[in-house]
Amino acid sequence: MANIRTFLVTGSNQGLGMHTVHQIASTPDVLVFMGSRKLAAAEEALAKFAKDVHPSSTVVPVQLDITDAASIANAHALIVDRLQGKKLDVLINNAAIVDPSFEKTYAVNVFGAVAITEAVRPLLSDGGAIVNISSRLGSIAWHTQDPPPPIYPPYSTSKSALNALTVNWALQEKQKGSGIRVVSICPGYNATNLNNYAGTMSPSDGCKIIVKTALEKDGKSAAFIHQNGEYEW
Repeated sequence: MANIRTFLVTGSNQGLGMHTVHQIASTPDVLVFMGSRKLAAAEEALAKFAKDVHPSSTVVPVQLDITDAASIANAHALIVDRLQGKKLDVLINNAAIVDPSFEKTYAVNVFGAVAITEAVRPLLSDGGAIVNISSRLGSIAWHTQDPPPPIYPPYSTSKSALNALTVNWALQEKQKGSGIRVVSICPGYNATNLNNYAGTMSPSDGCKIIVKTALEKDGKSAAFIHQNGEYEW
């Protein structure tokens, strides 16, 4: 596994997550852990693109509910076992929900992201990356403009909180001198189950900025990235 780069993608059994795993795994010499709340859903998703996985690469479906401590612990153990002493290079925090309840939304979009990040942070290699999948709706600057964006307080503020975590984690890594980049990415308005497939982009296109950023071995940290540049926080 000396030359293999390793990735963990959460919430990856459909939509952006599935296409992200698909496109990363289509490149040579990668090992991708495909985290999904239901293992069978990840296995079913993998079957759809297994033929496209590069011969030198591997996708490992992992049961991972980021709101469940036992699930995180079990996933952690599986990942450690498969890494065989190697480090994890990139964590992609993709799992998210849209719900009218603040409690349910924050449980996944904020507290779940914190839980899995804290669990796997000791596994991350120096010079690796934490990639938080955010949304332009998390931009506080956008909400100060006239007219404002669509108002979805639970979801929008959860992504604002995730963006704040991006900045704080990036500062922590800078102080440690780890070289670990931490970025937020807005993949655009993709047609996924989060918006009842009303989005204007295909997730196979929206994920490209995620894949590009994840595969890069350098780049900015503490940045809020989209396909054409950066957003204001």
